[in-house]
Amino acid sequence: MKHCKYVLILIPILVLISFVSAQEFGLNKAPCLYQGEIRPQTGTMRNTYAASVHYYDPDGKRPSMIYVFINDIGYTMKRASGKTNNGIYKTKLTLPPGKHAYYFYAEDDFGVAVRLPRYGYIQGPTVNVQKPYVKPASLSKGGLHQQTGTDAKLYTYTVNYYDHNDKPPKKIEVIVDGINCPMFLHKGSACNGIYLAQLKLPAGPHAYYFKALDAQGNCINLPEHGFMRGPEIAEQTNDNPKLLDVKLDPQIGYKSNRYTYNVTYIDKDCDPPSIIQIVINETPYSLRLKQGRKHNGVYSFKTSHYIGNYHNYYFYCEDGRGGSYRLPETGYFYGPVVVK
Repeated sequence: MKHCKYVLILIPILVLISFVSAQEFGLNKAPCLYQGEIRPQTGTMRNTYAASVHYYDPDGKRPSMIYVFINDIGYTMKRASGKTNNGIYKTKLTLPPGKHAYYFYAEDDFGVAVRLPRYGYIQGPTVNVQKPYVKPASLSKGGLHQQTGTDAKLYTYTVNYYDHNDKPPKKIEVIVDGINCPMFLHKGSACNGIYLAQLKLPAGPHAYYFKALDAQGNCINLPEHGFMRGPEIAEQTNDNPKLLDVKLDPQIGYKSNRYTYNVTYIDKDCDPPSIIQIVINETPYSLRLKQGRKHNGVYSFKTSHYIGNYHNYYFYCEDGRGGSYRLPETGYFYGPVVVK
C-alpha cells in the first residue's frame, strides 16, 4: 500500500514537470546563422583561411556550440565581435590541397539546431589546385597574295585566326623584314576570322611571318620557326607628272575681285602630288584638289590682288618619287590685270 501511495504522489509531480518543460520549450525560438563565408577562396597551403558567420538568437541566448564543418570535419568558432547572442563568430585554420566545401552549424541552450546552408554545402576554398589547361589559339593559312611586283603596288597579307575559347586576340601582326605591322579583321568574327594587312614595300627581296597574342597571353607564331619568303619587288621606273590646262578667271578685274587659278595634274604612275603649288609674284601658295582624283584632277587656288598689270605666276609639282614638273618650263604666265 505504501508503494501505491508514493506512485500516486509522483505522477502529478512528473506531469507538472513535463508541462513546465513543454511550455518552456514551446516559448523558445530557433537561432539563425547568416553571412557565412571563408576567405580567401583560393590560395596555397601556406595561407591562413578565415571562417566567419553571424549568429543571432531572438531569445538572447548564447550558442551552446557553433562550428564550421569543412569536408565534414568540425572546427569550433569563437565570438570575434558583437554580443554572444548577436555577434560574429570566427576561426582561423590552414587547409590541405584540394577543392573544399563547407557549412556552418550551431545549437542554442535548448538544443535547437540551425545550419547554413539549410542543406548542401558552400563550395570553396580551392587550395593549390592548378588552373585547367586552356588550349592556345591557332594561326593557319597565312600567306601573301602577290609574290612579285613593283614598289608602286600594295601587297596583301592574310592569316586565319581561331580561338578555342571564343575570345578575341590581344593583337595579330605580320612581321616583314623585322618590322611589326598590325593586322585587322577582314572577314568572320574576332575569335574566328581572317585578318589582313596591306603594305607598300621597297624594291628588293623580303621575308615575313605571322604573330598573335591570344586572350590568355599565349604567343602564337606562323610558321612556328623560321620565316616565309616574298615578295620579290622590282623598282618601277618613275614617270614625271604633268601639268596642263591652265586657267585664270577673270583675266581682267578690280581690286575687290577674287581671282581663281586652275591647273590639271596628271601622273601616269598614279602617284598623287607630294607638292603642288602656284608661285605668284615669287610667293608660293598650295593648291587644293577641286575635281577628279588626286593623281588625275583639277587643282585650284583663289586670291585677291592689288592694282597693277605686272602680276606673274607659274605652277610647280612633285610626285614624291623624284619626279617634278614646272609649267611653264621656263618663264612665267602673266595676269591678271587689276584696275581701280
